[in-house]
Amino acid sequence: MQVKEKDPMIIQAGEGKKMRVMGNDVTVKLTKQETNGEYYLFDVVTPPGVGVPPHVHQHEDEIIEVVEGELEVQLGDQVYQAKAGALIHFVRYAPHGFRNTSPNPCRTRWTVIPGQSFEQFFNELGALPEGPPDLEKVAAIFAKYDIELLPLPQSEGVGGI
Repeated sequence: MQVKEKDPMIIQAGEGKKMRVMGNDVTVKLTKQETNGEYYLFDVVTPPGVGVPPHVHQHEDEIIEVVEGELEVQLGDQVYQAKAGALIHFVRYAPHGFRNTSPNPCRTRWTVIPGQSFEQFFNELGALPEGPPDLEKVAAIFAKYDIELLPLPQSEGVGGI
């Protein structure tokens, strides 16, 4: 397999592919084509009450910088608050999830390593209809990419439910 050289570039503020993924506003900054699948980089605005349920990746690590606001973060059985300036490292095989429990939107920057299949995963989640997510469809997409969706605690929902 021949590897394409990566091209240097500047992505200006506000540039990038915009999509909505499970109630989060996502702006893709670097695609798998631009990074040879080595990583996938995107910005996320998470509205109050929205999050991603606990899950486990088999292939990817995620590095998240909280740029503005705060998130409630689940790492294993522990729950933490990650405020602006915090760096979160979700490693493969470790259960994790997040939710914006604050009254304000939260802005984060994500790097997923490797990024080979994450872009298609996001495209499929982003193609789901607006509104409360159909958890059966969400779970099927997660499973297709070897990401196990874990049971939600009774008091929580997904995508603002």
